[in-house]
Amino acid sequence: MPEGQSPVTEAPFAPPREAPGARHLVWLLVSLAMLSVFPYYERVNNPNENVRIYLVRAIVDHQTLQIGRVCDEWGYVNDKAIVDGRLYSGKAPGASFVGVPIYYVARAVARVAGAAPLSKRALTLILRLCGVGLPMSAFLYAFARWSERVTGSAQARDLLVAALGLGTMLFPYGVIFVGHALAAALAFSGFMLLNLEPREGARRWALALAGTLVGLAVVFEYQILFAALPIAVYALARHRRGVAFFALGAVPPALALAAYHTAVFGKPWDLPYNHIENQAFAAWHHGKKFLGMRLPSAEALGAVLFSPSLGLFVFSPYLLAGVAAALWLAARRARAEGLTILAVGFLMVLFLTGVPNWHAGWCVGPRYVAVVAPFLTGALALAWRRLPDRFVDRFVVSELVAGLVIPSVLLNVVSGALYPHYPEVFDNPVFDLTFPLIGAGYQPYSLGWLLGLRGAWSLLPLALLVVGALAPGLAGPEPGARRWLTHVGAAFVIAAIVLLPLSGYGRQPRADENAAAAFVRSTWEPKPAPQRP
Repeated sequence: MPEGQSPVTEAPFAPPREAPGARHLVWLLVSLAMLSVFPYYERVNNPNENVRIYLVRAIVDHQTLQIGRVCDEWGYVNDKAIVDGRLYSGKAPGASFVGVPIYYVARAVARVAGAAPLSKRALTLILRLCGVGLPMSAFLYAFARWSERVTGSAQARDLLVAALGLGTMLFPYGVIFVGHALAAALAFSGFMLLNLEPREGARRWALALAGTLVGLAVVFEYQILFAALPIAVYALARHRRGVAFFALGAVPPALALAAYHTAVFGKPWDLPYNHIENQAFAAWHHGKKFLGMRLPSAEALGAVLFSPSLGLFVFSPYLLAGVAAALWLAARRARAEGLTILAVGFLMVLFLTGVPNWHAGWCVGPRYVAVVAPFLTGALALAWRRLPDRFVDRFVVSELVAGLVIPSVLLNVVSGALYPHYPEVFDNPVFDLTFPLIGAGYQPYSLGWLLGLRGAWSLLPLALLVVGALAPGLAGPEPGARRWLTHVGAAFVIAAIVLLPLSGYGRQPRADENAAAAFVRSTWEPKPAPQRP
């Protein structure tokens, strides 16, 4: 094999032999889990989501990009841009553009059925399911097929699909109408296409499609530009002259975004951050360059990676194994893939630690860098096949990854299902806010609620879907009852080692945490049943 070629991608495995239905089971369960919850709190008025919905309604109902009339009809929302007294969405427009045809069809159906105009709650539900949930399901299907191809292992595929779909920020941002999960999915889909195409004889349309997907990711979240740069370098390194088609594919999304900016802000390169209506937010960006960037902050670096309140590797500890896998790839003959993944992670974290609003408000995890989740998970897939041939080595690595996936899934699923808007004051929001809410009978709108289950029991359908999705990956790389018990037991020991210290961190509530928790309870939907004395 010529130097520099990667056997991970040049000679993919055939799909493993499996029982009928097993190949797609985990993907289906993860998708159903994502589609089965609807954490909605109207009084919270989450601007990250609502300002995008306001733009959808402005385009469909009023044939304008201005959201002033929608604000008059539905009330105040934050994260607006103002230009010459006119109000616009202050977010990248990608998610709203996806929502326009969805709302148009839903509104037409409602009119034909003689129903009342869609309420904000109903429109939010429709946009979440059709505009985020279903596209994320399609992405996870593509990821499952790609990981199956590069690992040749059904167990690895199932473990990594459950990890990515349930154990990262893609879950909490895959159940609300925002752009973070969609942008991450688009960027990594472009990478997967580039990775699957052979170095010689790559199909031009596939390279162009990869460029379009990566270009679209920037339309959904501006900061994805920092991930798009190393992906473009990867396209050049892997496909040489074919990179021209990748570049051509990126042109239509770039032109569309430039046209939107020109229509709203007067210049194709102007951004909403230069026109923020909220003066407190505007002060963060005053006098700064692109996205308000400045020199990276050590405080921000520690917080966005390792703090229990926000940290990427706290909410998704298995991604640390992804970093190790990327380093290992970069040191071996899959250098292009490993270096690309490391560059994506490095540049995204460098960006985030250099913006004044690095915490990003009320959120789960460092949402601005959600794109690193599929790339680090992809590093595990790419490294899996290159593990030493000895069974014990594969078994131990599988145990370690599975053990780190368990707490990742627990922390992200309960956060996304219950309250994907953690107030900044909590230093350990999962254990200081979410679990006490569950214990007190607070429940989100969900499939369980729809089925008539109440309190913590309403989470039973979600729990069954999650356990079902995790089970095949936890079973281990080889059949056999003894090996299965050893693999599962070791995985749970590793999970306990991660979760027990975290559960005891910062458990003395402060006054500001008590006030924030009281606000969350006061705005909760649906209202919990009164507690018995």
